[in-house]
Amino acid sequence: MIQHFISRRGSDDLILFFAGWGMDTRPFAELEHIGCDCCICYDYTTLDFDTSLLAGYKNIELYAWSFGVWAASVVLPDTDLPIRHATAINGTPCGIDPERGISPEIFQATLDHLDAASLNKFYRRMCNDRDSLSRFLEVLPDRSIDSLRSELMAISSGIARHPAPRFHWDRAIVGTKDRIFPPENQLKSWKENTPVTTVEAAHYLPFRPIVLEHRFDKAVIRSRFESAASTYEQEGLIQDRIARRLNEMIPDRPADECRRILEIGCGTGKLTRLLVERFPQARFTLNDLSPEMKRHVEGLPFEQLDFVAGDAERIDFAGPYDLIVSASTIQWFTDLESFLKRISARLSDSGTIAFSSFVAGNLPEIRTLASVEMPYWEYDDLQRLFGRDFQLDTFERESYTLRFDTPVDLLRHLRNTGVTGTPGNRHKGFNFIKRYRETFGEAHSCTLTYCPVYIIAHKKR
Repeated sequence: MIQHFISRRGSDDLILFFAGWGMDTRPFAELEHIGCDCCICYDYTTLDFDTSLLAGYKNIELYAWSFGVWAASVVLPDTDLPIRHATAINGTPCGIDPERGISPEIFQATLDHLDAASLNKFYRRMCNDRDSLSRFLEVLPDRSIDSLRSELMAISSGIARHPAPRFHWDRAIVGTKDRIFPPENQLKSWKENTPVTTVEAAHYLPFRPIVLEHRFDKAVIRSRFESAASTYEQEGLIQDRIARRLNEMIPDRPADECRRILEIGCGTGKLTRLLVERFPQARFTLNDLSPEMKRHVEGLPFEQLDFVAGDAERIDFAGPYDLIVSASTIQWFTDLESFLKRISARLSDSGTIAFSSFVAGNLPEIRTLASVEMPYWEYDDLQRLFGRDFQLDTFERESYTLRFDTPVDLLRHLRNTGVTGTPGNRHKGFNFIKRYRETFGEAHSCTLTYCPVYIIAHKKR
């Protein structure tokens, strides 16, 4: 077994991911910037697992996919790793079984006829649709047919030696469109003592949203911004600058061509006020995770206002909208790809989207001190993601630096804007200040560097 760290920055937390057959690290690059260290395990030609590589971690979140569920179930029971949560995805502990895994006949046929043509057919079945296959081919594993055959043979003999490994899984995710591990077999395997979540997905599916869903607590995010609402207006200098810059980049349009506007994550209304001034006759639909934000915006001179409180990732907005905007919000989303698809469907044919977010490299000072960071997208990856559903007009990155007299002032800014969860309480705050002084010294100028990205786009024709 190969254990490869795709992210290693000294975090206390680790994502430990057991991949499926035939993989390497390439299909899991989306987990590189997930906010903590990440180790990918693959190639089960042997089941040698070196726990010393994982020494020092305080919290490990385990994810396993496909035959990785079986491999993890075999090698992990006798370890003392601090696994806090274990999620199985489209796989079973049995691996090969007529009722609780892949059919032995199908497995043997795959092994007997493995060549380039049959492998491509397997990939098509694994992805199940053209878009998913296209994305998988962009991150295709660099493995030879001989190595894949050897791994299949090793898995077969390994399952014969370990037919029913003992390991407790906290959750199983079953794709109802899985054409590799039959969904009905997966459900039979988990029915006794493991909670199951079914999703409308094929065998290969986006892994980043699954990991982020467990790491992001929307209730905590909502509480943090509600607590900061009273100070956000005076402390959110960067957010104010970003809102103004984004507003300037939105193309001018005649009033009759911009009648319906949707804003995602309106907050206290920094961007909203600018838009109302530009489009006073428009009907606005404002969304925020917190219903408390309604009182900050309802006094503005709207022609008509609809306020929709709740998680924008779970709301089916009515549409169509001539303008969809969002400032400094989508970095909190767990499944941005699915959200953008839905938003594209709600945009009028001549409509525009105007978003700002933050990309990898944002707040590097916090990452240095806390060894934990927000799971920001890489600039290029975010650009590709938006480009799948929209025609990009502008995709522009900037950098702003704020300076503070002391670490205490810097910490106060973080708390009063709610922009990050680090540090999260009084004790952590004292530790943060102590580490800052130990790292940079008493006289060091305190800085925070923001790296926003601005996206202006329209619907693909």
